[in-house]
Amino acid sequence: MGWFQRFLITTAALTAAALGCNLAMADDFLPPEFRGDELTVMAEWDFVTDFTVDPYNHYNYPPDQLVTVGDGGAHTLGNAFTHAHFTDTVFWRPGEAFTLEEPGQIDFYLVNWIDEYPYKHLWIQITYGGQGTPWVNSVVGPDPMDGSWTNPSYGQLADILPTEPGRRVEYWVLQPNPDREHIYLDIPPYTDVQQILVDTISTPSPVASEPITLDSIKALFR
Repeated sequence: MGWFQRFLITTAALTAAALGCNLAMADDFLPPEFRGDELTVMAEWDFVTDFTVDPYNHYNYPPDQLVTVGDGGAHTLGNAFTHAHFTDTVFWRPGEAFTLEEPGQIDFYLVNWIDEYPYKHLWIQITYGGQGTPWVNSVVGPDPMDGSWTNPSYGQLADILPTEPGRRVEYWVLQPNPDREHIYLDIPPYTDVQQILVDTISTPSPVASEPITLDSIKALFR
């Protein structure tokens, strides 16, 4: 094979990869202002990607991206252990995870920075279709003191941002701050999930003394 043929093959491969990245990020419709700051993590699950089957016969999806920024670069952080589990009533076809007449749930497991700040903020974007609206049932992390699940951290739903149909953003806060979380997404019957993006950041203080709202979280990260 000559150099020109190799050049064409390489160019085609790079173009396909770029298009794939652009398509995967096409539904990053409301990224948080803190993305890219110190101690932030962004993970994306796009159900166009292939899945594996875990020992419990549930679908197991790795994230398409898991990047940390704010330290001068981007790198993988615990990618081998970051994944998503389906319940038996959630199915897959290229482009979406979906339910039929029974509701289902997806457990997104996310690895974060290990730090000593007491607050963890999560910004969760969901792209969906079908008859219902998926929502985050709970966000749970292990005890930050010893990493065990004997006294876990439970997140507080702080705000649901106004968006157009088919797109949902939820903002959650955990205190104390674990270094990893399970995000449980409930899916109503005849509903599909196409993509979910999760951004996290650790901070030394809460948003404010007043109730946590979209305005107060934005003020924290200005």
